[in-house]
Amino acid sequence: MTINTSAQPTAQGLRVSSSQSTTGRFTLNRRSRGIIIRQIFLQIFLLIMLVTVMFPVLWIVSMAVDPRGISRPTDLNLIPANANLLAFQRLLTDPFSNTFPVYFGQLLMNSLFIALGVSVFTVVLGSSAAYAFSRFRFIGREAGMLTFIVLLLLPSTGIIIPLYIMFNSVVMPSSVAEFFPSIFAGIMVGITVLLIFMLVRKLGKRNPDSVFNLPPLAIAIGVAVFSLVAIFATIYIMFARSPLYAERVAQPLNSLNNTLIAAQAEVNQRSQSVAQRETTALRREERAAQAEAVVTSINQLQADVENAASDEEAAAILQQIVTERENLPGAQDDYLLASAQTALAQYQSGGRSAAIESFAGSIANASDAATSLREAANSARANVDEAAANLTTAQEALAAAEVDVAENAQAYYAIRDGVISAMLPYILIAWVGALAAAAGIWLLVKGLSPRVSPNTIIIILLLAVVGALIAAFTYSTLQYRLTLVRGNTQTLRSTLLGLALAFSSGGLPFAIWNLKGYFDTIPKELEEAALIDGAGRLETFIRIMVPLALPAFAIVILFSFMSGWTEFILSWVFLTGQTQNYTLAMSLATLTGGANQPPPDMQKFAALSILISLPILVLFFSFQRFIVGGLSLGGVKG
Repeated sequence: MTINTSAQPTAQGLRVSSSQSTTGRFTLNRRSRGIIIRQIFLQIFLLIMLVTVMFPVLWIVSMAVDPRGISRPTDLNLIPANANLLAFQRLLTDPFSNTFPVYFGQLLMNSLFIALGVSVFTVVLGSSAAYAFSRFRFIGREAGMLTFIVLLLLPSTGIIIPLYIMFNSVVMPSSVAEFFPSIFAGIMVGITVLLIFMLVRKLGKRNPDSVFNLPPLAIAIGVAVFSLVAIFATIYIMFARSPLYAERVAQPLNSLNNTLIAAQAEVNQRSQSVAQRETTALRREERAAQAEAVVTSINQLQADVENAASDEEAAAILQQIVTERENLPGAQDDYLLASAQTALAQYQSGGRSAAIESFAGSIANASDAATSLREAANSARANVDEAAANLTTAQEALAAAEVDVAENAQAYYAIRDGVISAMLPYILIAWVGALAAAAGIWLLVKGLSPRVSPNTIIIILLLAVVGALIAAFTYSTLQYRLTLVRGNTQTLRSTLLGLALAFSSGGLPFAIWNLKGYFDTIPKELEEAALIDGAGRLETFIRIMVPLALPAFAIVILFSFMSGWTEFILSWVFLTGQTQNYTLAMSLATLTGGANQPPPDMQKFAALSILISLPILVLFFSFQRFIVGGLSLGGVKG
């Protein structure tokens, strides 16, 4: 094979050197080397950014599954030993008894009420106002948009004081205030039933193009099993929320568990204290030993100078010590070097006797320093022994708490299991009744199918069931929430409705600004064509503008949901003292040591952080395909 020595450029940016024509070696030209170097640095930069972003997430996950329950983690252990999901189980099943007797489900409903309420309220009002600013010309239009831009520049906390004063002056009955979150809970249950019905109905339709088609018998069995689980869960939750369960089971178990958790936290704290004090003691003992070694070295040097055969030999000994040690690291703090230098200077001015006398002062000072350091080391060692004794006491208390839980918790679990066993016949009766009702509905549909469409009958019955469920859950939730309210009246400020209105007032300027910018990009000819075809203004807006502006609506919904879901300052100012209205963000703050008994439970804190972030992730990925268009074409582009 012959290689051309004219160094013609190749497609890959390589050149063949004429001096290398006989060996067939390729070299990179300057441009190719620059591209490769830039790519290397770019990949390194991206890797650093990935580690920077992902490490906190991995650390939170690691802390959430770490069974040690360290209150103040100081290490970077990403793979803890004996990892478990106990923190998640405690969050989902146990009440937040250290701060307020509210369960995770109620906190979740409160947060959903705020986040979804803010999203709906902001989108409805914001879209109508944005459409008016985009399509109509009226007096004050430019001033209104300028006002919205100014409001966007203000911090969200700036609206706290005027809203607090205004909402605090509005008084409403507690039943009315608690009705809105109660009916919201009922509606969420109804929506869940509708979604399950749609899923089952979709599974029941055979798709010839699909490989996976469930037979009708399998679907019926699955629905029956799911119904049994739903009935059992509903009855158990009602039992778990009852005053009898709280008095006989929940409170005693929480007391035992809190004692055990406190004992475990005390052991962890004492273990960290022992480790820290041991490190301090070892460091001080090392410094004391070094000081004592310096005293010994100075005594030996003094003896060598005294026993020298001549003055010249004594001077040589001192000079040798100075020469050997003055270039060593830390020479400025070398007390032996300083003593030798002082003795050598005394020798040069007063002879060997003056040098020997100078050692007396050096030995006295070094001895005093060594004695002081040894006393500090002994004190540190005594602190270690004291901490070890405290750790032993804490470990004994932990062992006693574990024994107490093992011996006494079973009695409370037996009470709970006994009640559940007593409820099983009623659960089975309810299940059989549900199956019988389903069979009756099926026979009714089959009997009326010649005269009435089966879909019509099913929809009517479904709406009736959903309506009954909404009414039942609204009533039960309202009764439960009223038991947690102090007094017959509340101010609008202390209610979830007032908080949702406050969040919405802060989110409306952004919604109007963003939606108005997106509406401006939609051609007016589309609306004019719809109006010519006979559509009204409202129908045109719903059928033309809304589908075309889905990316902007996705941005507004996402940002509104996030502000209502994660905001803490406004919630804490408005809802302080109203424990039945606390949100997940507020409960997360209490786990850091605010109203909690110290030390904070960082494992539950990390687990709750993960649970709070999940809805945001689901919503983001659900709207992901709309978000890009919303950011690029709407008002967010600036």
